[in-house]
Amino acid sequence: MATSTENKTKTFNLNINNFTISGIIIAMSIIGTWFLASVDHKFAAIWLLSNLAGFVLQRSRFCFASGFRDLFLFGSGANMKGIILGLVVSSIGFTAILHWITPNILTGDVATDAHVFPVGISTIVGGLLFGFGMVIAGGCVSGTLYRLGEGYLTSVSSLIGIIVGMGALILTWNWWYELVITNEPQIWLPKLGKIGYFGALSVTLLALALIFLLINWWESKNSIPNMPAIQNNQLAMSLKEKLSLYYKSVFIDGWSIGLGGAVLGGLAVIMFIVKKPFGVTGGIFELTNTALVETGIGPQVLKGLDDLGGCVGSGGETLLTAGIAMTFGTVVGSVIGSTASGEFKLRIPPTPIRYLQGIGGGIFMGYGSGLAIGCTIGALFSSIPSLSLSGWVFGLSLTLGSFIGTKIIKKMI
Repeated sequence: MATSTENKTKTFNLNINNFTISGIIIAMSIIGTWFLASVDHKFAAIWLLSNLAGFVLQRSRFCFASGFRDLFLFGSGANMKGIILGLVVSSIGFTAILHWITPNILTGDVATDAHVFPVGISTIVGGLLFGFGMVIAGGCVSGTLYRLGEGYLTSVSSLIGIIVGMGALILTWNWWYELVITNEPQIWLPKLGKIGYFGALSVTLLALALIFLLINWWESKNSIPNMPAIQNNQLAMSLKEKLSLYYKSVFIDGWSIGLGGAVLGGLAVIMFIVKKPFGVTGGIFELTNTALVETGIGPQVLKGLDDLGGCVGSGGETLLTAGIAMTFGTVVGSVIGSTASGEFKLRIPPTPIRYLQGIGGGIFMGYGSGLAIGCTIGALFSSIPSLSLSGWVFGLSLTLGSFIGTKIIKKMI
């Protein structure tokens, strides 16, 4: 079981100056940014923002799998509250961007890059598979990537499973598209009943507030206390002591999940302004599809996929895509955070079954994220703020899948 064995994971700490390692990685990332800027300044910006996103994920341990699993397994909603806060921030920002792109919803279409996906059977099946898989594997795709940057070897097995799952989805994509997805509507809330941006945002924020209250009720039912805030007496500190405290709170101490969610939501808004909403499955999907096409295994054309937008795409002849920059940039940002804080360790699970859990759960996640055109980041964290009904349907399906996965995990304890 992922939760019970994680604390028993064997670790091998690298006895090298933490700041030296993180400094070298930062320098390499800056060089990479300079190279990308010479090709396309937007890709360079996306790379840097993804570095920051990976850093935030690692410092706050922001993970959707933990949010859903802890809710059902321990009755704790702390991680879910952080996710909700991130959704509030990004929803407000995304709405402003969408209004700027399409001022009149009656005469204009939704922004091409907004994560407004087809909603129907594919969304439900994708959410169920992904929610089940992320609980079994012990982490969602973004969680897998940031833990990979911390040295978790089980994340390698999860990533392998994700690639296998995406490969299976690619081989069956045209069947899904022709029989199911092509008949599913893309429902954008501002146009639904002509409620407009204000109405759609109000409904979104109200729904998030109700979920927040429901989580509070669930915690009280399970006797989860509210943790008091830690107070620092900064008035008596010198400037040097304050700067040292700030540095420690950013690079050494773990962030609260609420802070992590709020900052991640802000970064998602900036990414949308620069290029497109945040998503971490795109790079994996594009590279997997390219490998299948080049080896003659996969179909030459994935029907309708590139017209749907979102995280996943067929890829192409170049590796300089926003999806690849987001995926690898997130890992690099996590490595920077884990090395700066001294948390980078090669973590070997105590039992081989954790590798099997990672691969098995990863396969479900890979197939589900491909079918839903995104994972918990792209199909939920960037879809709900895009004011898309698909984000809510994916979230509900994800919840049910996580619940089923948690039931199985409980039996394994």
